[in-house]
Amino acid sequence: MARKTKEEALKTRQQLIEMAIILFAEYGFSNTTLNDIADAAQVTRGAIYWHFENKVQLFNEIWQQQPALGDLIDSQLSGHWDENPLMQMREKLIVGLQYIASNPRQRALMQILYHKCEFYEDMLSETYIREKIGFNHNHMRELLVRAIACGQASHTLDLDVILVILHGCFSGIIKNWLMKMSSYDLFQQAPLLVDNTLRLIASNYNSSEWLIVADKAG
Repeated sequence: MARKTKEEALKTRQQLIEMAIILFAEYGFSNTTLNDIADAAQVTRGAIYWHFENKVQLFNEIWQQQPALGDLIDSQLSGHWDENPLMQMREKLIVGLQYIASNPRQRALMQILYHKCEFYEDMLSETYIREKIGFNHNHMRELLVRAIACGQASHTLDLDVILVILHGCFSGIIKNWLMKMSSYDLFQQAPLLVDNTLRLIASNYNSSEWLIVADKAG
């Protein structure tokens, strides 16, 4: 039998990664074996052990190759809000939630993180994974600083506290929705969820007025 080319080997490796995401999301990390993944991917057990020494190595590879959420949604942002930090934040949060709601692979990754994984020694940390596939903490802080500077938010805001609240709100929204996705339409409800959360930051927050002004300017 001819040896596989490098391209074929990489294709098999990625096939195993994609199948692992599906199985981890459905059955959990602990309840899925490398043999399960090999069978589902229709490759030999020898093939999966040639690519990955153990399940933890495969798990880590999933997250190491995963782009940050901000990078995944960047091309979907309008770019209209450079001078309006709160509306820029609004758009990023809405697009992020809608991306998670509409992308099966991203949903599966979130399912693994929030519901289907216990973290063990040698696994990438939960903190690392949350920072990579969640909303960017540093960028959110930067937008809040700009919002305060231009008078959209009070200068008395405690940024550390607000960031904890925002993180808790959106982590909770995603985690709870994943438990029962039929409970509501996350894609359709994303604007309403984001607007009500951002009212915690600015008492004069009114996305409808800002959107009308932007439409007229455009």
